[in-house]
Amino acid sequence: MKLDYVKLAQTIREQVGGDDNISHISHCATRLRLAIHDMANVDIPAISGLPGVIRVVNASGQLQVVVGPQVEQLYQAMQLGSQPAAEPVKPGSDERGLAGKMLATLGAIFTPYIGVLAGIGVIKGIMVLLQTQGLVASDDLLFAMFNALASGVFVFLPLFIAVTAADRFGASRFTALALTAAMVFPLTQPDLPQHFAVLGLNISLKIYGGAVIPAILAVLLLSNVERKLKQWIPDVAALVFVPCLSLIICGFVVFTLIGPLADYAGVGIANGYSALYQLSPMISGALLAGIGQLFVVFGVHWGIIPLALINIQVQGYDTIMAMFMSAVMGQFGAVSGAIFIARNLRDRQIALSASLSAFFGITEPALYGVNLKFRMLFIFGCIGAALGGAITGLLQVKTYSFLPVLNVFELGLFEGPDSKMIYEVAAIAVAFIVPFVLTLIYGRWTRPGVTKPSA
Repeated sequence: MKLDYVKLAQTIREQVGGDDNISHISHCATRLRLAIHDMANVDIPAISGLPGVIRVVNASGQLQVVVGPQVEQLYQAMQLGSQPAAEPVKPGSDERGLAGKMLATLGAIFTPYIGVLAGIGVIKGIMVLLQTQGLVASDDLLFAMFNALASGVFVFLPLFIAVTAADRFGASRFTALALTAAMVFPLTQPDLPQHFAVLGLNISLKIYGGAVIPAILAVLLLSNVERKLKQWIPDVAALVFVPCLSLIICGFVVFTLIGPLADYAGVGIANGYSALYQLSPMISGALLAGIGQLFVVFGVHWGIIPLALINIQVQGYDTIMAMFMSAVMGQFGAVSGAIFIARNLRDRQIALSASLSAFFGITEPALYGVNLKFRMLFIFGCIGAALGGAITGLLQVKTYSFLPVLNVFELGLFEGPDSKMIYEVAAIAVAFIVPFVLTLIYGRWTRPGVTKPSA
């Protein structure tokens, strides 16, 4: 029977304490994300029991309702009713710690366009494979078109960040777009000096195409400047002078202070991660891949996205998403094995549906529908992931473009100056096969099988 998403949305709205208790609504690939003012008014068990809801996660004050790939339909249904204003949660209005607030903010900024990034990743992978195999040349029309489609988003990523960050921080979308557009504007004047002296400091003027931290901080600054200017400027003049003065003030601060400092911070983060990784790439790979799906369980996996983007911007490549590919394939292997040891049609259907989602890089249905219910399957998935991650780390496999969704269709992005794509294929094969076989053995050894969830 087809699920009534409008009715489900209305029920969820009631169970969280109504619209007044919701400060922001967003979603990712599988989760409806609600920023809640007071979690005491939320009935989590009641929401968990609703049809179509796989699991409910309270991630430091952000309520995450896991429904699977159909989340877009539920999100649209939530928007049909009365909805909260797109205003930021005021400081002190919730009980989340700094880390919880930061993760919730990153999720709100990046998840709305993760599907676009995933599609672009497939296009870029196809382009790289075609070029590597000599099927297209760099001066072909097809290459030029695919390159523009695959690279344009990442060059102008600050504009995407501007829209979602403006919603998150309570700034004007279009003023935020104007500010970040200036940050990616090409500086082509031949007589423009490389450095400027500002207040006794030597400032480097640069383009912030693809920049993550500078764009987020720029919009955060804008939201505060706009708020103050609206208090000081009369309504009759606000339409023109609030955006005008906001752009002048924020533009100066961004180009002379925030931009350079955030740029240095990004380099520091990338170099710091690289230094830790190089201490023992094999152990780093095994550890990060082995616990990678725990990030998903706790709903904080989107916090990895900025690190991967910064790595590519600074280093030209990334290793962390290569390791996380094994984490996805580990749970895919475990849930695929569950198809063959299920003792009834319903369990087999659930495992089959979840395995299809996992194949495309969406593991929540596999985690909450099968693997976490039968604890050993989740552990098997982590074991396979750790082995695959160890291979990835030992051989120092890199990806040369951002992998927003981890699946086999993104393998073309492992082609590059030091291509080790074949090693990544071997790593994900191990990550899949080991838990698949362990699950089959476990099912035969524990007869009657996985019909009873572990306590």
